Amino acid sequence: MSDVKTRNEFTDLNFQIWRVKDNRSDKWRDEVYIIGDDAALRTLGESLQALLILFQTYGKGTKKYKCNPPAGFDHVSFGKENGVQIQWLDMLVVRLGFDAMDNEPFILDDFTVELSVNPATLSHFIERIQTHINSAEQYGHGADAVCGLRFSPDWIGAE
Repeated sequence: MSDVKTRNEFTDLNFQIWRVKDNRSDKWRDEVYIIGDDAALRTLGESLQALLILFQTYGKGTKKYKCNPPAGFDHVSFGKENGVQIQWLDMLVVRLGFDAMDNEPFILDDFTVELSVNPATLSHFIERIQTHINSAEQYGHGADAVCGLRFSPDWIGAE
């Protein structure tokens, strides 16, 4: 687990972030969805906990998580069947600092989702991840995470 604590960038997780565009309205939904297998979500939670510890020493910190779209899932066909377009995003970046407001909305910069969080919001995110992992209805219909992110329903079979 010490590797999790010291790493600033994670590229090897079964972790996805994505957004949806409704074909009828031709608009992207406001939410960005996150999903990962239990091991990826545990790693996410542990590394964010390590970020809180780093914050106590340095007053700031950043962690990055690369999106790895699931192999064998045809998101184009799935989207056509359901009247939506799916766009995989490249990376989730979590920046921790004193100046962030509580639950400040994410910023989508190109294909990178950026969260600017304070310790209270980050602690809430860690709790939400743990609750999501432990929930019997883990893959419901998109539970809130933080900052406008939602945990994804399991339509891609990551469960």
